[in-house]
Formats: sequence, C-alpha cells, structure tokens
Amino acid sequence: MSQQNVPKDEIENFVYYEMKLLDERRYQEWLNLFADDGVYWIPRWVSENNIVENPEDDLNVLYLDRKRLEIYIRRILTGMAYTYEPHPRTTRLVSNILIGEETQDYIQVLCKFIMNIFRAQPHELYGPRMLETLSGDIEYRLKRVDGKFKIKLKKVTVINEPIIGGQLYVI
Repeated sequence: MSQQNVPKDEIENFVYYEMKLLDERRYQEWLNLFADDGVYWIPRWVSENNIVENPEDDLNVLYLDRKRLEIYIRRILTGMAYTYEPHPRTTRLVSNILIGEETQDYIQVLCKFIMNIFRAQPHELYGPRMLETLSGDIEYRLKRVDGKFKIKLKKVTVINEPIIGGQLYVI
C-alpha cells in the first residue's frame, strides 16, 4: 500500500467517522469497521514511562480480537456491561492525524485524542463525579478490504488511565 495512493483526507474521514459512530452509540456499525482479524488493544502502564509491549505476554486494560469484541458489544447493547449502566454520553476529539509506516498488509495511522465522558446519573463506582476526561494516543493499522478501510489494529494508549475499581469506560 502506498501513501501516494491513499489521500490523507480519506484517512482523516475514516478516523472522524469511527469517532462519530462511537459517540452516537452505533456500536454494530462501529464493529463493522474492524477486519475479521482486527484487534482492539488498550495497554496498561507498567511504570511511569512504559506501557505493556506485548499484549499476549502481559495484562492489559483491554485486548480483544474481533470475536471477543463482538461479545463485548453484545454485552453493552443488552445492559450486561456494568461500566455502561447507565450509559454515559461521550464526545471524542481527534487531532494530529499522521500517516506512519506502510507495509504490504496495512497503513499505520497515528493521532491524539481527548474523550469527555458525561454521566447524567451518579454511578456506584464513579460516584457523584459527572464529567471525566481521557486523553492519549491512538495507533491504527488499516487495510483495504473490498475497497474500504478496515481496522486491523486499534491501539489506544490512555495517558491518564483512571482505572477506578478495576473498570474503565473504553468503547
């Protein structure tokens, strides 16, 4: 895959569209953005300056292949995902979208994000705090499937990883 063949605005539109689907809770459509071999990974911090390097050799905040991601989304949609009850409202902003490494299999896309999470009702774990902000880096590995981008990897590094009671709002 060559950078010259992929206009940057096409990549930016894909990233913006993905964020829009998440903010609008259109999870099934969001799931369809993942390739059959797609992975969603949120590494944990192992020290102040280091994150998990290999998701299969260590604990992660989240590490789901496409099959497990389907189960996770089904739990959210049926009210079985405790972190999502009551379901918070979100706004995601992305910036600094850059095209990175290119291989035969994928094109790497890097960006920064800020995610505001608003809970209209108090939450048992989160208490009265109504607004939470997460920020960090996203690395995508996108590949073309039938002419459309699909997510081969979405790695989200949350710089302020506020895990309370072992739970984090991640989708």
